[in-house]
Amino acid sequence: MRKLVIHELLYSSLAQHGQVEVLSGPHRLTYQSVWERAVRVADRLTRLGIRPGTVVGVMDVNSHRYLELQYALSMVGAVIHTLNFRLAADDLLYTITHAQDEWLFVWEGFAGSLGKLRDHFPNWVWLTDADHDHDRDRDRTYEALVAEGRLVVPDHANRVAENDPYSIFYTTGTTGRPKGLRYTQRDMLLAPLQIAHHLALHPTGAKLSSADTIMPLIPFFHIHAWGAAFFPPYMGARLVLPERAPAKEQLELIAREGVTWSNMVPTQLHMLLDEAEAAGQALPLKVLTGGSQLPSGLAQRAVKNGVEFSLIYGGSDQLATSISVIARGMDPSPSSPDTLQVLSTRTRPIPFVDVEVRDENGQSVPQDGQAIGELWVRSPWLPDGYLHDEESSRAVYVGGWFRTGDLAIRFPDGSLYVVDRQKDAVKSGGEWIPTGVLEAVLSEHPAVAAVSVLAQPDDKWGERPVAVIQARTPVSAVDLREFVEGAVASGRIPSFWAPDRFLFVDSLPITSTGKIHKAALREKLDLR
Repeated sequence: MRKLVIHELLYSSLAQHGQVEVLSGPHRLTYQSVWERAVRVADRLTRLGIRPGTVVGVMDVNSHRYLELQYALSMVGAVIHTLNFRLAADDLLYTITHAQDEWLFVWEGFAGSLGKLRDHFPNWVWLTDADHDHDRDRDRTYEALVAEGRLVVPDHANRVAENDPYSIFYTTGTTGRPKGLRYTQRDMLLAPLQIAHHLALHPTGAKLSSADTIMPLIPFFHIHAWGAAFFPPYMGARLVLPERAPAKEQLELIAREGVTWSNMVPTQLHMLLDEAEAAGQALPLKVLTGGSQLPSGLAQRAVKNGVEFSLIYGGSDQLATSISVIARGMDPSPSSPDTLQVLSTRTRPIPFVDVEVRDENGQSVPQDGQAIGELWVRSPWLPDGYLHDEESSRAVYVGGWFRTGDLAIRFPDGSLYVVDRQKDAVKSGGEWIPTGVLEAVLSEHPAVAAVSVLAQPDDKWGERPVAVIQARTPVSAVDLREFVEGAVASGRIPSFWAPDRFLFVDSLPITSTGKIHKAALREKLDLR
């Protein structure tokens, strides 16, 4: 591998792993055939006028075509904009125009929701198996590009540099317009490879090896499936792309294809466990989960069903930061209560990442496992700021550090416990109440399917916590209050953390990345 650029990673893997299988829907490919198809597409796109720096939007589920495009566009030197198909329509259009997309590649399954934009973007390619579904005089199809392309690597591929821009993606925009992040070729290799190295080297639930069959359930639009578009060929691991399979079909894929490793947010894990329990099946799967707090009730349920997991912390504006590992001398069994707690709450920074927990004055708080402060992060792949947004950038990208807006606790061994978003935590009587910890306690009640704790203004204390419950079976506020009192009595939480009220809803709103949408929930409940 001559340079840290995306397409070189796939090419360098071919000598050893070229015949390893890549499965996508009905298609059974190899890394060798993925490379050849990507080369043909890159050749055709070059002859269609796509040049270094051209921004290309891609809106697809996790498919072989999306995988190939991530390498093909790297060869061309273009910038891939991974479109979040779960954004609201106006936010999605905003990201397309804000990123200045010149070409759009759209899966035919999104024709209904995005087809109305077709007239506004002349450079349009449908991601489809069938040419006859579209107007051949007007629309190009991806498979036609493959057929028309030559098996000749574009001349520019050898001139793509490590610091050239490679990808653009956007935050979910739960508190305003989505913010864009632009990463270089080098950035988007270093972070995923450090994830793979961390998981391969340390004792942890989601341990990775070349013998694994990997099925990424994190969409490619979200940090390239947390890097899962890149580290499987690097390791020589078999890859299963689920396309748009719902949880029941995901379970069938796991059983049929021998999937051993996956990544997903906690809500996806919850749905997969629902299907496994309904089918009476165990789920012997290694899972990397994150994106939001992992409720302890869900963690216990996962282990009971055969899942071994690790928790990852990071985000679109910082990439990977830390992953949970089993501490030295600790019982390696995932069913051990201490091990389960560490794997579901405490993460260790991956190589090359520096972290600090600071108070409101920017001073480091004690690394004692108790003091709460804002988490600051720096790494070699940290961006300089948000795309075309200097004001927002100045507020959080400070002197080479990123102010995450997350509240965390640092332990003497260097591990972290990210307890809450600063904007979500409750400030009661001048003291922080981390809602994530309260949510974890309440999630352990067997009647609670999902829970969100919000702040409500209080004349005496400033703010007080309110628990919003989505129940699995009937339960009363009295039952839940007694359950929380038990956690207080056992010393798990201070008494002043106990929620003042319990509210019940049929379902909790979810963001485009599977997190509970607390801003929408606050607005719905009008907690003023």
